[in-house]
Amino acid sequence: MYMLRIGTWRSADSVDLVACGWRDSGSGHGSGHVETGIKLIFAIGGRIPDFPGLRTGTRVARGAEEIAGQLRRGMDVVLIEPGSCPAAPVVAAGMWHYGWTLGDLGALAGATVAGLALAAQPGPCAVEICRDGRSSLDGHMSAAAVLALLADRFSGGRYHTPEVTVPLESVRLSQEAPSRVLIAACAGSR
Repeated sequence: MYMLRIGTWRSADSVDLVACGWRDSGSGHGSGHVETGIKLIFAIGGRIPDFPGLRTGTRVARGAEEIAGQLRRGMDVVLIEPGSCPAAPVVAAGMWHYGWTLGDLGALAGATVAGLALAAQPGPCAVEICRDGRSSLDGHMSAAAVLALLADRFSGGRYHTPEVTVPLESVRLSQEAPSRVLIAACAGSR
């Protein structure tokens, strides 16, 4: 079983994004131990706390592929440019955790939508990302409100990143609970 959960805090002196992945590494049903990985992703420019014992990247990452590259090289804290694509850290976390490549267009598209939805939340929230890019958003907004915020980001009905282009028409959201929005798998293209 694999799980990738990504959360934000939205306060002045806190972590911008935390990606936490875990998996049962044993063979069989529940016989193995659980492996975890927690990664912190900060936009440069603010105060970055000292984390003794954690490996911090020295180069500022630009985009999902560079962020994922640092995560794969074992960095625990990755610094990114402020104002970069808000979906990039979520896409990068999926690339790190699930091993997605540029050929995994559906998963990249789903993670892009989840990243944009996460960035649009006004307060603390989290997304859980599945291997195929489906996700759920735990926050304080309705599916309709999230879709409206997403639509504002889709210029000409599409959202473009270096990894994938997502058509707004493929975005499907549903309200599972008052504070939980499901994001269905999305179509993506290069």
